Amino acid sequence: MNEILQLNIVAMYFLYGLSFYTMGVAIALQYRSYSSFRLAYSLSLLAAFGLLHGLSEWGSVFIPVQVPNLGDFPAWKGTAIQRLLQSVSYFFLFCFGAKLIADSRNDNFWWFTLPGVAFLAWLIEFARFIAFLGTGELMPWLLISESWSRYILAFPAGVLTAYGLYLQIPEAEKLNDRSVMRNLWAATVAFGLFALFSGLVVPQEIGWLGRIVNVETFRRTIGLPIELFRTATALLATWSITRMLAIFDLEKQRQVTESRRLEAVYRERERFARDLHDDVIQSIYGVGLELQTTVLLMQKDPEKATKRVASTIKHLNEVIHALRAYIQGLETQRGEQDIHTLLANTIEQVREKTDLMIKLNFQLSTGTSFQPVVKGEDWQQQLRQIIREALNNVVQHAQVSEAQVDVRIEGNFLVVTVKDNGRGMPAGDSFLSEKGGKHMGLRNMLTRARALGGDLQVYSQQGEGTRVVISLPVLKDNLVRTGTTH
Repeated sequence: MNEILQLNIVAMYFLYGLSFYTMGVAIALQYRSYSSFRLAYSLSLLAAFGLLHGLSEWGSVFIPVQVPNLGDFPAWKGTAIQRLLQSVSYFFLFCFGAKLIADSRNDNFWWFTLPGVAFLAWLIEFARFIAFLGTGELMPWLLISESWSRYILAFPAGVLTAYGLYLQIPEAEKLNDRSVMRNLWAATVAFGLFALFSGLVVPQEIGWLGRIVNVETFRRTIGLPIELFRTATALLATWSITRMLAIFDLEKQRQVTESRRLEAVYRERERFARDLHDDVIQSIYGVGLELQTTVLLMQKDPEKATKRVASTIKHLNEVIHALRAYIQGLETQRGEQDIHTLLANTIEQVREKTDLMIKLNFQLSTGTSFQPVVKGEDWQQQLRQIIREALNNVVQHAQVSEAQVDVRIEGNFLVVTVKDNGRGMPAGDSFLSEKGGKHMGLRNMLTRARALGGDLQVYSQQGEGTRVVISLPVLKDNLVRTGTTH
């Protein structure tokens, strides 16, 4: 078995390099620098390690193959470049582990300093190979430099990376995903093994530790080459890290879900605000008008005033009922009606509360029913609120006692016009502005109309009255023109 493995050392070097190179590519393509996870802030360093380390290990495959063709001089150049590339890759892994720990402790000062000092120390020692150029000591020195690189860079890099990944576990637990947790634990173990197999098991006997633990003593003790364990570690690290990248997909999915939830909440708040303004507040305003009328009637016609008080109490109870429905997040389900009944009931409600005389010019057959092209679940409620708000505006701002509602078909549109001959609006008044608190009722009407795929226009000049035109695209299967006026 050992002999078979020894014959396939080159294949293991290739697989080892391929594993880390694949990890680097996967991270570079998938990681999210904008993620809220601390891990994302450092993954570019791990990607750099994977790419560079994969390339450096492939040097162990291709340099020996090319030596007979290139001669000894280019061979030492290739070896020197491989050692340098290998140490740079360790440096990036060192930075990755240090930054993970620094970010976890909110201390970003030292994460680059410690790896930088270690790499500089190794580089100064490595540069001594220049003095051995042209001598038989050159290649042994390059081998020694690899041992120092593993001690000074690879071992602490593996330890810090394993510890840094371990520190990410509490944050990853928030996702409540077992797969992510398993992969994070596997990555922690993988880089701990990397520190052991790639950092402590050196190719050359240097120092007391190197004499005890090196490639040869490991093979004699375990009975298997160290390359087998390094390759297995690389495969475990690559498998766990690439699968752990799913943490960003989970995060994005949850962000999308949360965004949709917040959008739904925002839309519900908008609806709540519109309905409060158009329904409850207008009802309260109507009650106020009734009370003002009642005060005037108390002396002139006490009996009529008493009836008006009873009517006002009834309307107050309706307001209380509506408020309770809103508090419970519910809305009264009125069921769909034909358009004539819907508008007639809405007009009658406004008449009762305001004493406004309203003429309905209904140019469709009585009993007509239809559907808007863009059908909301409560489209009739939306249309009712638009009409009621328009009529309430007549009462509050036009200073007239009469108004008219025209209903007709123009092409593929149902057109409802609410008009009065009151004082109108001042010239230049941007009453459909989407900002500011002025004319909130008109903006609510526009929002409701657009929600049904339609539009709303307001035509007004000071002293010449106001005309509100609502246009809704409809399916015309059951629409028949008539001339009904109420």
